[in-house]
Amino acid sequence: MTENELLDRLNGALEYAAPDDVDSVLSRCGAQEGTKDMTYEISEKKKKKFRAVPWIAAACLTLVIAGGGFGVHYQQAYAVQSIVSLDVNPSVELKLNSKAKVLSAAALNSDGEKILEGMDLKGADVNVAVNALVGSLLQHGYVDELANSILISVEDSDSARGTALQEELTYEVTAILDAASVNAAILTQSVQEDADLQAKAEQYGISLGKAQLIESMVTGSDQLTVDALAGLTVNELNLLSTNSSTILPETVQTTGQASDSAYIGAEAAKKAAFQYADVMESQVSRLEVEFDYENGVLVYEVEFVCGGVEYDCDVDAKTGDIVKYKTEGSKKTSSTGGTAAVQTQDIGSAAARAALKHAGLSESQVTDLKVESDLDDGRLIYEVKFKTAETKYEYEIDGASGTVLDVEQERKTSGASAAANSNTGTGTSYIGAEAAKTAAYRHAGVAAADVFAVDVESELKDKKPHYEVEFKAGTMEYEYEIDAVTGAVIAYHSEKDD
Repeated sequence: MTENELLDRLNGALEYAAPDDVDSVLSRCGAQEGTKDMTYEISEKKKKKFRAVPWIAAACLTLVIAGGGFGVHYQQAYAVQSIVSLDVNPSVELKLNSKAKVLSAAALNSDGEKILEGMDLKGADVNVAVNALVGSLLQHGYVDELANSILISVEDSDSARGTALQEELTYEVTAILDAASVNAAILTQSVQEDADLQAKAEQYGISLGKAQLIESMVTGSDQLTVDALAGLTVNELNLLSTNSSTILPETVQTTGQASDSAYIGAEAAKKAAFQYADVMESQVSRLEVEFDYENGVLVYEVEFVCGGVEYDCDVDAKTGDIVKYKTEGSKKTSSTGGTAAVQTQDIGSAAARAALKHAGLSESQVTDLKVESDLDDGRLIYEVKFKTAETKYEYEIDGASGTVLDVEQERKTSGASAAANSNTGTGTSYIGAEAAKTAAYRHAGVAAADVFAVDVESELKDKKPHYEVEFKAGTMEYEYEIDAVTGAVIAYHSEKDD
Protein backbone atom coordinates (compact mmCIF):
# COMPACT_ATOMS: atom_id res chain seq x y z
CA MET A 1 0.00 0.00 0.00
CA THR A 2 1.43 3.44 -1.01
CA GLU A 3 1.79 6.41 1.33
CA ASN A 4 -0.96 8.30 -0.50
CA GLU A 5 -3.34 5.32 -0.15
CA LEU A 6 -2.52 5.14 3.57
CA LEU A 7 -3.27 8.84 3.95
CA ASP A 8 -6.54 8.49 2.07
CA ARG A 9 -7.71 5.57 4.25
CA LEU A 10 -6.77 7.38 7.48
CA ASN A 11 -8.55 10.53 6.36
CA GLY A 12 -11.65 8.60 5.30
CA ALA A 13 -11.81 6.63 8.54
CA LEU A 14 -11.59 9.81 10.61
CA GLU A 15 -14.08 11.62 8.42
CA TYR A 16 -16.86 8.98 8.69
CA ALA A 17 -16.19 7.52 12.14
CA ALA A 18 -15.49 10.68 14.22
CA PRO A 19 -16.37 14.45 14.45
CA ASP A 20 -14.60 16.84 12.10
CA ASP A 21 -11.62 17.28 14.43
CA VAL A 22 -8.64 15.92 12.49
CA ASP A 23 -6.39 18.85 13.32
CA SER A 24 -6.96 18.43 17.05
CA VAL A 25 -6.32 14.67 16.94
CA LEU A 26 -3.11 15.00 14.97
CA SER A 27 -1.78 17.87 17.09
CA ARG A 28 -1.97 15.65 20.14
CA CYS A 29 -0.03 12.90 18.36
CA GLY A 30 2.82 15.05 17.09
CA ALA A 31 5.73 13.84 15.02
CA GLN A 32 7.61 10.77 16.32
CA GLU A 33 11.32 10.24 15.99
CA GLY A 34 12.17 8.62 12.68
CA THR A 35 8.71 9.29 11.23
CA LYS A 36 7.26 11.90 8.98
CA ASP A 37 4.94 14.62 10.31
CA MET A 38 1.85 14.03 8.22
CA THR A 39 -0.35 16.70 9.90
CA TYR A 40 -0.15 19.15 7.05
CA GLU A 41 -0.62 16.55 4.30
CA ILE A 42 -3.60 14.99 6.02
CA SER A 43 -5.22 18.37 6.60
CA GLU A 44 -4.82 19.28 2.94
CA LYS A 45 -6.14 15.92 1.79
CA LYS A 46 -9.01 16.25 4.24
CA LYS A 47 -10.08 19.51 2.63
CA LYS A 48 -9.93 17.96 -0.83
CA LYS A 49 -11.83 14.90 0.33
CA PHE A 50 -14.44 17.01 2.01
CA ARG A 51 -15.07 18.77 -1.30
CA ALA A 52 -15.38 15.35 -2.94
CA VAL A 53 -17.97 13.95 -0.50
CA PRO A 54 -21.02 14.69 -2.71
CA TRP A 55 -19.76 12.61 -5.64
CA ILE A 56 -18.64 9.80 -3.28
CA ALA A 57 -22.16 9.68 -1.86
CA ALA A 58 -23.57 9.51 -5.37
CA ALA A 59 -21.20 6.64 -6.20
CA CYS A 60 -22.24 4.76 -3.08
CA LEU A 61 -25.89 5.22 -3.99
CA THR A 62 -25.17 3.85 -7.44
CA LEU A 63 -23.46 0.81 -5.87
CA VAL A 64 -26.48 0.09 -3.69
CA ILE A 65 -28.86 0.44 -6.63
CA ALA A 66 -26.66 -1.93 -8.67
CA GLY A 67 -27.30 -4.66 -6.09
CA GLY A 68 -24.12 -4.80 -4.07
CA GLY A 69 -21.41 -5.88 -6.51
CA PHE A 70 -18.87 -6.32 -3.73
CA GLY A 71 -21.00 -9.05 -2.13
CA VAL A 72 -21.19 -10.91 -5.42
CA HIS A 73 -17.41 -10.66 -5.86
CA TYR A 74 -16.82 -11.94 -2.31
CA GLN A 75 -19.13 -14.88 -2.90
CA GLN A 76 -17.33 -15.79 -6.12
CA ALA A 77 -13.97 -15.66 -4.38
CA TYR A 78 -14.72 -17.47 -1.12
CA ALA A 79 -17.92 -19.53 -1.45
CA VAL A 80 -17.48 -23.28 -2.10
CA GLN A 81 -18.85 -24.12 -5.54
CA SER A 82 -17.20 -27.48 -6.26
CA ILE A 83 -15.69 -30.31 -4.20
CA VAL A 84 -13.12 -32.57 -5.88
CA SER A 85 -11.79 -35.72 -4.22
CA LEU A 86 -8.92 -37.94 -5.38
CA ASP A 87 -8.74 -41.52 -4.11
CA VAL A 88 -6.09 -44.16 -4.60
CA ASN A 89 -5.73 -45.47 -1.11
CA PRO A 90 -4.82 -42.01 0.08
CA SER A 91 -7.97 -39.86 0.01
CA VAL A 92 -7.67 -36.08 -0.45
CA GLU A 93 -10.45 -33.51 -0.82
CA LEU A 94 -10.22 -30.08 -2.51
CA LYS A 95 -12.86 -27.36 -2.10
CA LEU A 96 -13.00 -24.86 -4.96
CA ASN A 97 -14.58 -21.49 -5.63
CA SER A 98 -16.37 -20.54 -8.85
CA LYS A 99 -13.03 -19.72 -10.48
CA ALA A 100 -11.76 -23.26 -9.76
CA LYS A 101 -9.30 -21.91 -7.20
CA VAL A 102 -8.53 -24.04 -4.13
CA LEU A 103 -10.13 -22.76 -0.93
CA SER A 104 -8.93 -25.70 1.17
CA ALA A 105 -7.18 -29.06 0.83
CA ALA A 106 -7.86 -31.79 3.39
CA ALA A 107 -6.52 -35.32 3.95
CA LEU A 108 -9.28 -37.82 4.75
CA ASN A 109 -6.98 -40.59 6.06
CA SER A 110 -3.41 -41.08 7.25
CA ASP A 111 -2.17 -41.91 3.75
CA GLY A 112 -3.71 -38.66 2.54
CA GLU A 113 -1.73 -36.79 5.18
CA LYS A 114 1.50 -38.16 3.70
CA ILE A 115 0.49 -36.91 0.26
CA LEU A 116 -0.31 -33.38 1.51
CA GLU A 117 2.72 -33.09 3.76
CA GLY A 118 4.59 -29.84 3.11
CA MET A 119 2.01 -28.55 0.60
CA ASP A 120 0.04 -25.29 0.75
CA LEU A 121 -2.47 -25.49 -2.09
CA LYS A 122 -4.77 -22.68 -0.94
CA GLY A 123 -5.34 -20.22 -3.78
CA ALA A 124 -3.85 -22.51 -6.42
CA ASP A 125 -5.67 -23.30 -9.64
CA VAL A 126 -7.25 -26.78 -9.44
CA ASN A 127 -5.06 -28.06 -12.28
CA VAL A 128 -1.93 -26.94 -10.46
CA ALA A 129 -3.16 -28.57 -7.25
CA VAL A 130 -3.98 -31.86 -8.96
CA ASN A 131 -0.56 -31.86 -10.64
CA ALA A 132 1.05 -31.52 -7.23
CA LEU A 133 -1.10 -34.27 -5.69
CA VAL A 134 -0.48 -36.79 -8.48
CA GLY A 135 3.23 -36.00 -8.34
CA SER A 136 3.19 -36.76 -4.62
CA LEU A 137 1.27 -40.01 -5.23
CA LEU A 138 3.95 -41.10 -7.68
CA GLN A 139 6.78 -40.04 -5.38
CA HIS A 140 5.35 -42.01 -2.44
CA GLY A 141 4.73 -45.12 -4.57
CA TYR A 142 0.94 -45.14 -4.32
CA VAL A 143 0.59 -45.05 -8.11
CA ASP A 144 2.76 -47.09 -10.48
CA GLU A 145 2.48 -49.85 -13.07
CA LEU A 146 1.39 -52.30 -10.36
CA ALA A 147 -1.46 -50.06 -9.16
CA ASN A 148 -2.43 -47.51 -11.78
CA SER A 149 -6.01 -46.52 -10.86
CA ILE A 150 -7.21 -43.15 -9.55
CA LEU A 151 -10.80 -42.19 -8.68
CA ILE A 152 -11.82 -38.58 -9.34
CA SER A 153 -15.15 -37.49 -7.87
CA VAL A 154 -16.78 -34.09 -8.39
CA GLU A 155 -19.63 -32.63 -6.37
CA ASP A 156 -21.17 -29.51 -7.95
CA SER A 157 -24.72 -28.14 -8.00
CA ASP A 158 -24.07 -26.98 -11.58
CA SER A 159 -24.04 -30.27 -13.52
CA ALA A 160 -22.53 -28.72 -16.66
CA ARG A 161 -19.68 -27.18 -14.69
CA GLY A 162 -19.14 -30.44 -12.80
CA THR A 163 -19.00 -32.49 -16.01
CA ALA A 164 -16.52 -30.08 -17.55
CA LEU A 165 -14.36 -30.28 -14.44
CA GLN A 166 -14.39 -34.11 -14.56
CA GLU A 167 -13.26 -34.11 -18.19
CA GLU A 168 -10.56 -31.51 -17.57
CA LEU A 169 -9.11 -33.36 -14.57
CA THR A 170 -9.23 -36.74 -16.34
CA TYR A 171 -7.19 -35.27 -19.18
CA GLU A 172 -4.78 -33.64 -16.72
CA VAL A 173 -4.18 -36.78 -14.63
CA THR A 174 -3.80 -39.00 -17.71
CA ALA A 175 -1.19 -36.62 -19.15
CA ILE A 176 0.80 -36.59 -15.90
CA LEU A 177 0.85 -40.39 -15.62
CA ASP A 178 1.69 -40.79 -19.31
CA ALA A 179 4.69 -38.53 -18.74
CA ALA A 180 5.69 -40.82 -15.85
CA SER A 181 5.34 -43.89 -18.14
CA VAL A 182 2.31 -45.18 -16.20
CA ASN A 183 -0.68 -46.40 -18.22
CA ALA A 184 -3.40 -44.67 -16.28
CA ALA A 185 -6.78 -46.19 -15.38
CA ILE A 186 -9.06 -43.33 -14.35
CA LEU A 187 -12.53 -43.57 -12.86
CA THR A 188 -14.53 -40.33 -12.74
CA GLN A 189 -17.98 -39.70 -11.33
CA SER A 190 -20.33 -37.00 -10.14
CA VAL A 191 -21.53 -37.25 -6.56
CA GLN A 192 -24.46 -35.84 -4.65
CA GLU A 193 -24.57 -34.81 -1.02
CA ASP A 194 -25.89 -37.75 1.01
CA ALA A 195 -25.91 -37.83 4.83
CA ASP A 196 -25.83 -41.65 5.11
CA LEU A 197 -22.96 -42.01 2.63
CA GLN A 198 -21.07 -39.16 4.30
CA ALA A 199 -21.37 -40.96 7.64
CA LYS A 200 -19.90 -44.13 6.08
CA ALA A 201 -17.13 -42.12 4.46
CA GLU A 202 -16.14 -40.61 7.81
CA GLN A 203 -16.37 -44.01 9.51
CA TYR A 204 -13.90 -45.62 7.10
CA GLY A 205 -11.67 -42.60 6.44
CA ILE A 206 -12.51 -42.33 2.76
CA SER A 207 -14.09 -39.71 0.52
CA LEU A 208 -17.78 -39.39 -0.25
CA GLY A 209 -16.88 -40.38 -3.81
CA LYS A 210 -15.19 -43.65 -2.80
CA ALA A 211 -18.12 -44.43 -0.46
CA GLN A 212 -20.54 -43.91 -3.37
CA LEU A 213 -18.48 -46.17 -5.66
CA ILE A 214 -18.38 -48.94 -3.04
CA GLU A 215 -22.10 -48.62 -2.33
CA SER A 216 -22.88 -49.09 -6.03
CA MET A 217 -20.70 -52.22 -6.17
CA VAL A 218 -22.30 -53.70 -3.06
CA THR A 219 -25.80 -53.03 -4.42
CA GLY A 220 -25.04 -55.11 -7.50
CA SER A 221 -23.64 -58.09 -5.55
CA ASP A 222 -25.04 -60.60 -3.07
CA GLN A 223 -21.60 -61.25 -1.50
CA LEU A 224 -19.75 -57.94 -1.24
CA THR A 225 -20.12 -55.64 1.78
CA VAL A 226 -19.12 -52.02 2.45
CA ASP A 227 -17.05 -53.16 5.43
CA ALA A 228 -15.09 -55.60 3.26
CA LEU A 229 -14.45 -53.18 0.38
CA ALA A 230 -13.66 -49.99 2.33
CA GLY A 231 -10.08 -51.11 3.00
CA LEU A 232 -9.33 -51.97 -0.64
CA THR A 233 -7.41 -49.63 -2.90
CA VAL A 234 -9.07 -47.99 -5.90
CA ASN A 235 -7.03 -50.27 -8.18
CA GLU A 236 -8.45 -53.34 -6.43
CA LEU A 237 -11.97 -51.90 -6.68
CA ASN A 238 -11.35 -51.17 -10.35
CA LEU A 239 -10.29 -54.78 -10.94
CA LEU A 240 -13.40 -56.00 -9.11
CA SER A 241 -15.57 -53.76 -11.30
CA THR A 242 -14.63 -55.92 -14.30
CA ASN A 243 -16.54 -58.82 -12.72
CA SER A 244 -19.75 -59.52 -14.64
CA SER A 245 -21.74 -59.57 -11.38
CA THR A 246 -20.57 -56.07 -10.42
CA ILE A 247 -22.54 -53.32 -12.11
CA LEU A 248 -21.22 -49.77 -11.95
CA PRO A 249 -23.72 -46.91 -12.33
CA GLU A 250 -23.84 -44.83 -15.49
CA THR A 251 -22.40 -41.87 -13.56
CA VAL A 252 -19.01 -43.63 -13.40
CA GLN A 253 -16.83 -43.09 -16.46
CA THR A 254 -13.71 -45.23 -16.96
CA THR A 255 -10.60 -44.83 -19.09
CA GLY A 256 -7.70 -47.25 -19.35
CA GLN A 257 -7.45 -50.69 -17.77
CA ALA A 258 -6.67 -51.50 -14.14
CA SER A 259 -3.32 -53.23 -13.71
CA ASP A 260 -3.21 -56.76 -12.27
CA SER A 261 0.59 -56.93 -12.44
CA ALA A 262 0.78 -57.27 -8.65
CA TYR A 263 -1.10 -60.57 -8.90
CA ILE A 264 -0.44 -63.93 -10.52
CA GLY A 265 -2.63 -63.11 -13.54
CA ALA A 266 -5.52 -64.87 -15.24
CA GLU A 267 -3.32 -67.31 -17.17
CA ALA A 268 -1.55 -68.57 -14.07
CA ALA A 269 -4.90 -68.83 -12.25
CA LYS A 270 -6.28 -71.00 -15.06
CA LYS A 271 -3.30 -73.34 -14.91
CA ALA A 272 -3.60 -73.67 -11.14
CA ALA A 273 -7.30 -74.52 -11.42
CA PHE A 274 -6.78 -77.06 -14.22
CA GLN A 275 -3.96 -78.73 -12.31
CA TYR A 276 -6.03 -78.94 -9.12
CA ALA A 277 -9.03 -80.38 -11.02
CA ASP A 278 -6.69 -82.75 -12.87
CA VAL A 279 -7.95 -81.76 -16.33
CA MET A 280 -6.30 -80.60 -19.53
CA GLU A 281 -7.11 -77.19 -21.01
CA SER A 282 -7.83 -78.83 -24.36
CA GLN A 283 -10.73 -80.70 -22.71
CA VAL A 284 -12.27 -77.54 -21.25
CA SER A 285 -15.22 -75.53 -22.59
CA ARG A 286 -17.18 -72.48 -21.41
CA LEU A 287 -14.16 -71.06 -19.62
CA GLU A 288 -14.53 -67.82 -17.62
CA VAL A 289 -11.93 -66.10 -15.43
CA GLU A 290 -12.90 -63.12 -13.29
CA PHE A 291 -11.26 -61.12 -10.53
CA ASP A 292 -13.35 -61.51 -7.35
CA TYR A 293 -13.37 -61.11 -3.57
CA GLU A 294 -14.18 -64.11 -1.37
CA ASN A 295 -14.01 -64.34 2.43
CA GLY A 296 -11.53 -61.50 2.76
CA VAL A 297 -9.28 -62.73 -0.09
CA LEU A 298 -8.83 -61.33 -3.60
CA VAL A 299 -9.16 -64.27 -5.98
CA TYR A 300 -9.43 -65.27 -9.60
CA GLU A 301 -12.70 -67.14 -9.99
CA VAL A 302 -12.13 -69.81 -12.64
CA GLU A 303 -15.27 -71.50 -14.00
CA PHE A 304 -15.30 -74.12 -16.74
CA VAL A 305 -16.95 -77.30 -17.99
CA CYS A 306 -15.12 -80.55 -18.65
CA GLY A 307 -16.59 -83.98 -19.38
CA GLY A 308 -20.10 -82.93 -18.37
CA VAL A 309 -18.94 -81.52 -15.00
CA GLU A 310 -19.09 -77.83 -14.08
CA TYR A 311 -16.08 -76.62 -12.08
CA ASP A 312 -15.89 -73.52 -9.89
CA CYS A 313 -12.42 -72.82 -8.51
CA ASP A 314 -11.25 -69.74 -6.58
CA VAL A 315 -7.50 -69.13 -6.83
CA ASP A 316 -5.76 -66.74 -4.42
CA ALA A 317 -4.79 -63.78 -6.61
CA LYS A 318 -1.44 -63.29 -4.85
CA THR A 319 -0.27 -66.79 -3.93
CA GLY A 320 -1.96 -69.06 -6.49
CA ASP A 321 -3.36 -71.28 -3.74
CA ILE A 322 -6.79 -72.87 -4.21
CA VAL A 323 -9.11 -71.28 -1.63
CA LYS A 324 -12.40 -72.78 -2.85
CA TYR A 325 -13.24 -75.69 -5.12
CA LYS A 326 -16.56 -77.23 -6.06
CA THR A 327 -18.02 -79.24 -8.91
CA GLU A 328 -21.51 -79.92 -10.14
CA GLY A 329 -22.76 -82.72 -12.38
CA SER A 330 -21.37 -86.14 -13.32
CA LYS A 331 -18.49 -87.02 -15.58
CA LYS A 332 -19.49 -88.66 -18.85
CA THR A 333 -17.71 -90.86 -21.35
CA SER A 334 -16.50 -88.91 -24.37
CA SER A 335 -18.32 -89.76 -27.58
CA THR A 336 -14.98 -89.77 -29.41
CA GLY A 337 -13.74 -92.67 -27.33
CA GLY A 338 -10.09 -93.29 -26.59
CA THR A 339 -8.41 -94.09 -23.30
CA ALA A 340 -7.27 -90.54 -22.50
CA ALA A 341 -10.72 -89.07 -23.06
CA VAL A 342 -12.73 -91.68 -21.15
CA GLN A 343 -14.06 -90.56 -17.77
CA THR A 344 -16.51 -92.63 -15.72
CA GLN A 345 -18.94 -91.58 -13.00
CA ASP A 346 -16.85 -93.39 -10.37
CA ILE A 347 -13.64 -91.52 -9.60
CA GLY A 348 -12.22 -94.51 -7.69
CA SER A 349 -8.74 -93.95 -6.26
CA ALA A 350 -8.89 -90.29 -7.31
CA ALA A 351 -10.94 -89.79 -4.12
CA ALA A 352 -7.77 -90.11 -2.06
CA ARG A 353 -5.99 -87.63 -4.29
CA ALA A 354 -8.84 -85.12 -3.87
CA ALA A 355 -8.68 -85.44 -0.06
CA LEU A 356 -4.91 -85.08 0.06
CA LYS A 357 -5.02 -81.99 -2.19
CA HIS A 358 -7.62 -80.42 0.05
CA ALA A 359 -5.41 -81.07 3.11
CA GLY A 360 -2.35 -79.69 1.30
CA LEU A 361 -0.44 -82.95 1.71
CA SER A 362 1.20 -85.52 -0.54
CA GLU A 363 0.85 -89.31 -0.15
CA SER A 364 4.45 -89.55 1.10
CA GLN A 365 3.64 -87.23 4.02
CA VAL A 366 0.82 -89.37 5.48
CA THR A 367 0.38 -92.81 7.02
CA ASP A 368 -2.52 -95.26 7.42
CA LEU A 369 -4.20 -94.08 4.22
CA LYS A 370 -7.54 -95.87 3.84
CA VAL A 371 -10.25 -95.45 1.21
CA GLU A 372 -13.71 -97.03 1.60
CA SER A 373 -16.81 -96.60 -0.52
CA ASP A 374 -20.43 -96.47 0.53
CA LEU A 375 -23.84 -95.66 -0.95
CA ASP A 376 -25.88 -92.91 0.67
CA ASP A 377 -29.42 -92.85 -0.81
CA GLY A 378 -28.01 -94.10 -4.08
CA ARG A 379 -25.14 -91.61 -4.05
CA LEU A 380 -21.61 -93.03 -4.15
CA ILE A 381 -19.48 -91.66 -1.29
CA TYR A 382 -15.81 -92.34 -0.58
CA GLU A 383 -14.53 -92.17 2.99
CA VAL A 384 -10.83 -91.28 3.05
CA LYS A 385 -8.79 -91.49 6.26
CA PHE A 386 -5.11 -90.78 6.88
CA LYS A 387 -2.73 -89.44 9.54
CA THR A 388 0.32 -87.27 9.98
CA ALA A 389 2.52 -87.11 13.07
CA GLU A 390 0.29 -84.40 14.54
CA THR A 391 -3.16 -84.81 12.99
CA LYS A 392 -5.82 -87.35 11.99
CA TYR A 393 -8.00 -86.62 8.93
CA GLU A 394 -11.35 -88.02 7.79
CA TYR A 395 -12.92 -87.00 4.46
CA GLU A 396 -16.13 -87.72 2.60
CA ILE A 397 -15.70 -87.37 -1.16
CA ASP A 398 -18.43 -87.41 -3.79
CA GLY A 399 -17.78 -90.54 -5.86
CA ALA A 400 -18.94 -88.96 -9.13
CA SER A 401 -17.45 -85.47 -9.07
CA GLY A 402 -14.64 -85.56 -6.52
CA THR A 403 -16.23 -82.79 -4.45
CA VAL A 404 -15.22 -82.65 -0.78
CA LEU A 405 -18.51 -83.14 1.06
CA ASP A 406 -17.28 -83.33 4.65
CA VAL A 407 -13.99 -83.11 6.52
CA GLU A 408 -12.95 -83.72 10.10
CA GLN A 409 -9.53 -83.04 11.54
CA GLU A 410 -8.30 -83.97 15.01
CA ARG A 411 -4.98 -82.87 16.39
CA LYS A 412 -3.22 -85.56 18.42
CA THR A 413 -1.85 -84.57 21.85
CA SER A 414 1.35 -86.09 23.24
CA GLY A 415 1.49 -87.43 26.79
CA ALA A 416 3.54 -84.44 27.99
CA SER A 417 1.26 -81.83 26.48
CA ALA A 418 -1.80 -83.70 27.68
CA ALA A 419 -0.45 -83.58 31.22
CA ALA A 420 0.19 -79.89 30.85
CA ASN A 421 -3.29 -79.30 29.48
CA SER A 422 -4.90 -81.24 32.30
CA ASN A 423 -3.60 -78.69 34.79
CA THR A 424 -6.70 -76.67 35.65
CA GLY A 425 -5.45 -75.49 39.00
CA THR A 426 -4.35 -72.05 40.07
CA GLY A 427 -1.88 -70.37 37.73
CA THR A 428 -3.15 -71.82 34.44
CA SER A 429 -3.56 -69.08 31.81
CA TYR A 430 -6.23 -69.48 29.11
CA ILE A 431 -6.31 -67.66 25.82
CA GLY A 432 -9.97 -66.56 26.13
CA ALA A 433 -13.01 -66.90 23.88
CA GLU A 434 -12.03 -64.10 21.48
CA ALA A 435 -8.61 -65.58 20.79
CA ALA A 436 -10.24 -68.99 20.29
CA LYS A 437 -12.59 -67.53 17.69
CA THR A 438 -9.69 -65.82 15.92
CA ALA A 439 -7.76 -69.11 15.79
CA ALA A 440 -10.77 -70.91 14.32
CA TYR A 441 -11.42 -68.22 11.68
CA ARG A 442 -7.75 -68.21 10.68
CA HIS A 443 -7.70 -71.99 10.25
CA ALA A 444 -10.94 -71.92 8.24
CA GLY A 445 -9.58 -69.12 6.04
CA VAL A 446 -12.52 -66.78 6.63
CA ALA A 447 -12.70 -63.15 7.73
CA ALA A 448 -14.49 -62.22 10.94
CA ALA A 449 -16.68 -59.81 8.97
CA ASP A 450 -18.05 -62.72 6.89
CA VAL A 451 -18.92 -64.94 9.87
CA PHE A 452 -22.40 -65.32 11.39
CA ALA A 453 -24.29 -67.58 13.83
CA VAL A 454 -21.26 -67.74 16.13
CA ASP A 455 -21.39 -69.79 19.33
CA VAL A 456 -18.46 -70.25 21.73
CA GLU A 457 -18.49 -72.50 24.78
CA SER A 458 -15.59 -72.98 27.21
CA GLU A 459 -14.77 -76.46 28.49
CA LEU A 460 -12.05 -75.46 30.95
CA LYS A 461 -12.73 -78.20 33.50
CA ASP A 462 -12.26 -80.90 30.88
CA LYS A 463 -9.20 -83.16 31.06
CA LYS A 464 -7.98 -81.24 28.04
CA PRO A 465 -9.27 -77.63 28.53
CA HIS A 466 -10.59 -76.23 25.28
CA TYR A 467 -13.09 -73.92 23.62
CA GLU A 468 -15.83 -75.19 21.30
CA VAL A 469 -16.36 -72.70 18.49
CA GLU A 470 -19.24 -73.06 16.02
CA PHE A 471 -20.03 -70.63 13.21
CA LYS A 472 -21.19 -70.25 9.62
CA ALA A 473 -19.52 -68.48 6.71
CA GLY A 474 -20.86 -68.41 3.18
CA THR A 475 -22.50 -71.78 2.56
CA MET A 476 -20.40 -73.69 5.10
CA GLU A 477 -20.87 -74.69 8.75
CA TYR A 478 -17.80 -75.06 10.98
CA GLU A 479 -17.18 -76.70 14.36
CA TYR A 480 -13.84 -76.30 16.14
CA GLU A 481 -12.14 -77.38 19.33
CA ILE A 482 -9.38 -74.93 20.27
CA ASP A 483 -6.80 -75.71 22.96
CA ALA A 484 -7.53 -73.29 25.82
CA VAL A 485 -3.85 -72.93 26.72
CA THR A 486 -1.96 -72.97 23.41
CA GLY A 487 -4.65 -71.87 20.94
CA ALA A 488 -3.91 -74.86 18.71
CA VAL A 489 -6.67 -76.51 16.69
CA ILE A 490 -7.47 -79.80 18.43
CA ALA A 491 -10.28 -80.88 16.10
CA TYR A 492 -12.51 -79.38 13.46
CA HIS A 493 -15.45 -80.32 11.29
CA SER A 494 -16.93 -78.49 8.32
CA GLU A 495 -19.81 -79.24 6.00
CA LYS A 496 -22.01 -77.53 3.47
CA ASP A 497 -24.96 -75.74 5.07
CA ASP A 498 -28.05 -77.19 3.41
